[in-house]
Amino acid sequence: MDAAPADRPCPNCGTPPAGRYCSHCGQRVVDLRPTLHGLLHEAFHEFSHVDGKVIRTIGLLLFRPGRLTREFFDGKRARSVTPLRLYLLTSVLFFGVMAMLPPSRNLRVSLTNARPEFTQAAERMNRDPAILSHALETAFPKAMFVLMPLFGLIVYAFYWRRERMYVPHFYFAVHYHAFAFVILAIFEAMAPLHGRPVQVARIVLLLAPLAYLTMALRTVYGGGRLMAAVKAIAILTIDLLFVFVTMAAIAYVTLRRFV
Repeated sequence: MDAAPADRPCPNCGTPPAGRYCSHCGQRVVDLRPTLHGLLHEAFHEFSHVDGKVIRTIGLLLFRPGRLTREFFDGKRARSVTPLRLYLLTSVLFFGVMAMLPPSRNLRVSLTNARPEFTQAAERMNRDPAILSHALETAFPKAMFVLMPLFGLIVYAFYWRRERMYVPHFYFAVHYHAFAFVILAIFEAMAPLHGRPVQVARIVLLLAPLAYLTMALRTVYGGGRLMAAVKAIAILTIDLLFVFVTMAAIAYVTLRRFV
């Protein structure tokens, strides 16, 4: 008969037993041949633990600006999804929504004093909005891996006296972009809907990132409301300039393919 789980060495690394988890590799001590009751208990434990962590993380992300970052700074990390995993989840949500929606006809390429071949290529792209829309959907997720650390550098430039290491500012950027992805996913998902309440809701969603950033900056770095709002406006203005430059670069590269 096999020894009880708590009395035998860890099957993973052979370390002598020490409680419910191996003291060396961290593997949970379980029966090698679990019963049906044990299997159901294990499944319930794993799913409730993961779901609870995700729900708590999303709740803090959406309704407590800056709290996730503040907890991460304070070392309270076990109760929440890691910043990079959260970023991946929310980015998949946003770009998944974008992929399901029809191409936007508001995306147009305007050229002045351009060579005829560039003008013809722009006209072709404007006739078929799916060309530029597909290019943005393909390239922008990759561009975000550059823009997000850049956002962290912008925040660092404003708050380097409060935190002289760059990495904490990077995690702030990760959490902020995760929130922005959720808001933008909702904003885009409402695009096919019509009516004044929908229009008002979409305007509120567009303003939400600024209000959120202001509150998040105060939570993480401190300071007064007015100064946080001024810095939030400056940070978003600089960031949006880089976003527009990135979108223009993607449009130019796409245009070159049709010349």
